[in-house]
Amino acid sequence: MYIPIFLILILSFVTKQTICNERPVIGILTQEVYWSSFNNLKPSNYSYIAASYVKAIEASGGRVVPVFTNRTTEYYINIVRKVNGILIPGGGSAFNISFGISQSTNEIFHIAKHINNINDHFPILGICLGFELLLMASINGKFPFSKCSAQNLNLPLTLVPEMEEKSVLFSNMPKDIRNILLTKPVTANHHIKCMEKKNFTSMNLDKFWNSISLNKDKNNMTFISTIEAKNYPFVGLQFHPEKNAYEWEKNDPHSWSAIYSARYFYDWFVNECRQNNHRYMKNSTLEKELIYNYPTTYVGKLHYTFEEVYFFSE
Repeated sequence: MYIPIFLILILSFVTKQTICNERPVIGILTQEVYWSSFNNLKPSNYSYIAASYVKAIEASGGRVVPVFTNRTTEYYINIVRKVNGILIPGGGSAFNISFGISQSTNEIFHIAKHINNINDHFPILGICLGFELLLMASINGKFPFSKCSAQNLNLPLTLVPEMEEKSVLFSNMPKDIRNILLTKPVTANHHIKCMEKKNFTSMNLDKFWNSISLNKDKNNMTFISTIEAKNYPFVGLQFHPEKNAYEWEKNDPHSWSAIYSARYFYDWFVNECRQNNHRYMKNSTLEKELIYNYPTTYVGKLHYTFEEVYFFSE
């Protein structure tokens, strides 16, 4: 991806000092709606964000702005300059980096790499689909996944032994949370594509990412369930920690231990977002762009995946 030189200069002026930003703003990517059952609810030109992602960020002390799909490189550079981190949510999309959330992820991935390279800490968290799109962005849009059966599947994590000390997520994780995640079926999986270890290596994904945890699908296929970039604050989770507390349409885990342990991932991410000084130059602009300006739509009555979504007419 080509980044114009004057935009690189704009990004270079971002403050690089170590700080603790107590008012983090997180961008969440919108994505195309693909369910025909929502035809009577969605706007004519539309994208959406599941409300559970917004609630999870807010519960960890962040505010949310939607980041829209199918925009220019300049738009995404401007967004990265204003927000403190990006969340790439789960869902469904075409794996085409020239369109929709795949395009947004690819653009932001390369912009974020650049600004981290100039010592400006900018984190990205990818959940399920976001996990997959981050992996694809790191190998120029190639498709590395295998078909699998991991829908409606609650699992404990298996930590890769050599990653215990290297992992940014697990090395400082409280012992009680770690024990829950490694011994109880508290991670909610809803995916039909899996990242196998053999493909992870053969497609050179192991050059950029560390494989942190593993799981098995319903057919005993081993897949990678947590990834961390080796040199960047980018993390991908194949499972859905936001569903434990906020979604009720599937067989997700709702025990105290499931909700308590799931909170850790969003708490960690928002805390990472506190480590840069990106900001809106005008508070009035931030107020116009915050998610609070948009209504939610209750879709749980359709017995689909989510309870509530935000629809956006773009």
